[in-house]
Amino acid sequence: YTGLKLGLIEEIETHLHPQAQLRVIEYLQGRISEKTDVQLIMTSHSPNLSSKVNLENLILCKNNNAFSLDSSSTELERGDYLFLQRFLDVTKANLFFAQGVILVEGDAENILMPTIAEIIGKPLSKHGVSIVNVNSTAFLRYSRIFRRKDVAQGQMSIPVAVVTDCDIVPNSTTADEIKRKRAEKEDRYNGQGVKTFISPVWTLEYDICLSRLKPLFYEAVLQAEKIQNSNEIGLTAEKIKEVNNKVQNDFNSWKAKTDEGIANQIYCGYIKDKDISKAIVAQNFAGILKNKDRKTLESVILKDPYLKYLVDAINYACG
Repeated sequence: YTGLKLGLIEEIETHLHPQAQLRVIEYLQGRISEKTDVQLIMTSHSPNLSSKVNLENLILCKNNNAFSLDSSSTELERGDYLFLQRFLDVTKANLFFAQGVILVEGDAENILMPTIAEIIGKPLSKHGVSIVNVNSTAFLRYSRIFRRKDVAQGQMSIPVAVVTDCDIVPNSTTADEIKRKRAEKEDRYNGQGVKTFISPVWTLEYDICLSRLKPLFYEAVLQAEKIQNSNEIGLTAEKIKEVNNKVQNDFNSWKAKTDEGIANQIYCGYIKDKDISKAIVAQNFAGILKNKDRKTLESVILKDPYLKYLVDAINYACG
């Protein structure tokens, strides 16, 4: 037979265990597609499969358009394809199926953003938004997936929010230098549907310490200090009372301190100097927020200038 040898497979993942999905796609991609003259076109909603398929062979379908992710179509560089081949696992591959994407640089943002979104009435799952934790500042490796070389051919209508720290130690440089460095970050990441949201002062944790949520955050820090080296699931009622008393006593003794002084006391004096896990702090903080009155918290978060960049990122990704 000399004609077109074409295999069309719709949603091959149906009724297949995730491990079986991986075996099938490895066989089809390796033994069939690469070693025969058969072309395969497959549709899928499976992050398992999309994390295993060569990125250059993926076509993302959105709003009646088909966007090829090959090197001639995206702004991804050759090194980006190699990087994503190493690190684009099943937890990150859900970005291919999202209505909006939030890229974060660490576990703390990954844990906190869904909680904040829920509080302000923008639950991420309801809006089809995926959070991707890049575990670094390698945002370009992921954001370029959504940027097209030839915009005349059409752009992906998928809002991508890059949430990153300012990463400038307070009082370490001039206002002009801070402005310049922030602009450099925005210029580096922004483009087409990708938009950058930068913490106003230093890091996520430090800026929360400046916000009106600082007492609740300090409570989470003290809880994390007690449990990070413990096998206990949670704190006893006695230890929770001990933490709450310390929060109240310390804030009474800090009345003469500025907001910056309190932020340094919590962030530098505890999280950094005592090497308290930011992920555990975030987990505790999210739990504390969930147990407070949502309407009151919503009003506080929406009006707080130090939390505005998180709110803006959520609103942008939710469309």
